[in-house]
Order: sequence, then C-alpha cells, then structure tokens
Amino acid sequence: MKGTIVKCLEELIRKNFGDDKWKAVLAAEGIDDARVFSTMEDVPDGTVVEMIGKAAAVLGISKEAAMEAFGMHWSKTYAPRVYGVFFEKAKSAREFLLSLDGVHDTVTRRMENARPPRFVYDDAQPERLVMRYDSPRGLVALMPGLVKGVGALYGEQIDVALAGNEVRIHFNSAASRRAA
Repeated sequence: MKGTIVKCLEELIRKNFGDDKWKAVLAAEGIDDARVFSTMEDVPDGTVVEMIGKAAAVLGISKEAAMEAFGMHWSKTYAPRVYGVFFEKAKSAREFLLSLDGVHDTVTRRMENARPPRFVYDDAQPERLVMRYDSPRGLVALMPGLVKGVGALYGEQIDVALAGNEVRIHFNSAASRRAA
C-alpha cells in the first residue's frame, strides 16, 4: 500500500487526538516515533491494517469505528486536497463514485506499484448503486466510511451496507437523483 494511506491516518490522529496518540500508535506497532512515512513509499498491507487496529486500541474505539473515521477523513478531507482534480470533475457523490474505477485505473498506470481496488457497477436505479469491490487486499470493510465521506464532501446523505464484496449504496438526497 502506498504511504499516502499512512500519512492520512497520521493526519487524522494528530489533528483530532494529538501527537501523543500518534506516537502511541507507532509504539504499539513497534515503529520508532521519529519515523516519517513518505506518500509514495510502499508500506506492507499488513502493517497498514495493523496500524488501523492499533489506532483503535490506542483511541479506545472499535476497529470498525476506526475504519469509518479513516474513510471519512480520506474522502472528505485528505484525498480532495491531494487528488483534487478527480473530485472537481464530479457534481455529485453518485457521479464521483461511478468515476472511481476510472480514477483507480489512472492511478495504477501513473504510480509505480499502486494497486488500488477495482469496481464493477450496477447503477440501474438512480437512487441506488452497487459497487462490486475487487482487490486481493480484502479491505472492503473500509468502504462504508469512504463512501459516507464522499457523500459528506458533496453535501449528500448516503446509506451504505456491505454484503460480501458488494457495497450497496442508497442515495437520500435530491442532488443524487438529479445526477443519475
């Protein structure tokens, strides 16, 4: 996984809980607290997953809550700042989510060793969207927070449920229905 994922986690924890909590996460993972991650470096998938688990323990929250907080921060704050051009093209959460496989295709071609998940869509109903998650990493559990964060970014209420590798999304806002 790219270091940008760790940088996002670091930013989330430092901003909302303080530097000491980030240092505690690093210590729990056995990483020197002076360690600086580069956005482009390759970080083992297992290390990143374990860091999210360690963050949950340090913060006293469930792993699911930590994953949702990460997803929200990634989609609403971090990614729009770092990858803004992709977000600026879409006028709604639905439009952005439908472009996500193309975004990941572009990232895969431009960034060495990038392996983001891929998606296949069922978008037959304007108020619903099913994204079939495809990745050997098996991090589909991050998707609800990521999708809710996209909704928050576009000012839309979105309900998300997982069924295996399917991310089932219901759009509650008029903006979502207009973009369909």
